[in-house]
Amino acid sequence: MKKLLVIVAFTVIVFSLCSSVFASGVKIDFWYALSGNSGEVFSGMIEEFNQSQSEVEVNGIYSGKYADTANKITAAKASNTLPHGGIIPAGPLFTGAYGNYKILDYIEKYNFNLGKFYPGTLDYSKYQGKICVLPFNISTPILYYNKELFKRVGLDPEKPPQTWEELKEYGKKLTLDTDNDGNIDTWGVDIKNIDWVFKAFILQNGGKIMNEDSTEVMFNSPEGLEALKYWKSLTDEGVMPIGLHNLAEKYFLSGNLGIYMGSSTRLGKWSGQLDFDFGTAFLPKKKTYAVTMGGATVALFPSTPEKEEATWKFIEWLLSSENIAKWSAATGYIPTTSSALKTIIIQKLFQEKPEYKAAFEQLKYVQNYEHFSAMGTLDRTFYEMLDKVEREALTPEEALKEAAEIITDDM
Repeated sequence: MKKLLVIVAFTVIVFSLCSSVFASGVKIDFWYALSGNSGEVFSGMIEEFNQSQSEVEVNGIYSGKYADTANKITAAKASNTLPHGGIIPAGPLFTGAYGNYKILDYIEKYNFNLGKFYPGTLDYSKYQGKICVLPFNISTPILYYNKELFKRVGLDPEKPPQTWEELKEYGKKLTLDTDNDGNIDTWGVDIKNIDWVFKAFILQNGGKIMNEDSTEVMFNSPEGLEALKYWKSLTDEGVMPIGLHNLAEKYFLSGNLGIYMGSSTRLGKWSGQLDFDFGTAFLPKKKTYAVTMGGATVALFPSTPEKEEATWKFIEWLLSSENIAKWSAATGYIPTTSSALKTIIIQKLFQEKPEYKAAFEQLKYVQNYEHFSAMGTLDRTFYEMLDKVEREALTPEEALKEAAEIITDDM
């Protein structure tokens, strides 16, 4: 009986010690605006981190789509219930805009190497010239094309369009009325994220979206106007459908679209999954190659020193070259550091899935502007502007002038 009591007592002590060790791990809440394949991959990364050490336990919480997350962050700030960190869309508007540059304290404390990031990704992480978040799930628009349709119309399936002129030329060849009923059955070109891609058109033509500190609009310029007129020429000349951009992805996946321009994140969903062979390329250039970025950033919100340290430990782990490479290979999001691009993981990916290469290498042509309060208005206004021009409700000159006035007033 005494032996049994000793064994029981020893067992209780061991379990108590184990519980104590587990309890010593600092628990943090970490929101993420990632769903589908990306959400599953990120959830797996949280689990991997938790299993790799005992100092920090991350409680990952899906916060909804980008708009939902933005609303939740706003409400949480008002009620003082912010998470300890998160993958947050428009991160600078929810950190730096409120005076939260807390992440800089830990960057400096641990001598974290900001130089490893591509410059464009750091610009995307600033508010009023200062880093307030760090880049994570970053994407750019790229060109996808149906190699089988290219072959059918006599185009080289290994030579996608490189310029605006080639885009239109290829688009005309790919636009087909296959049953001769007077209706287009296969479109040459269509674009999903029209506001995003139009920004790239302006930059490709040597123009600017905003001035250096995002206090003044710059797109109402000769370069911006020429870009908008070129956009309209695609619909005027029957290369791109009018106002059907929400169907662009559906058309491409069904084999009824030759060239699709949209987010690089589609690579994570489409690679090896489509019924036809597709290729990718940089967005075609006018004067130069150029794109802007989208996506979300890693944020650290003020709490207690203990919780902040724990959150930083997880952030630093996330942003290692190996983990960035794993994340990018699994999702199609762009590697934010040159060191991640050079990893064996990414180089092997390029060999096995060459369609990833254009998306990842295009990052060197990123041009960005700092976050500012009217960014959401800018995107909506560009979308509406393009729709009005395509439907001839306004001339390109009128539409560009109206858009500039709307953004200026909102700012």
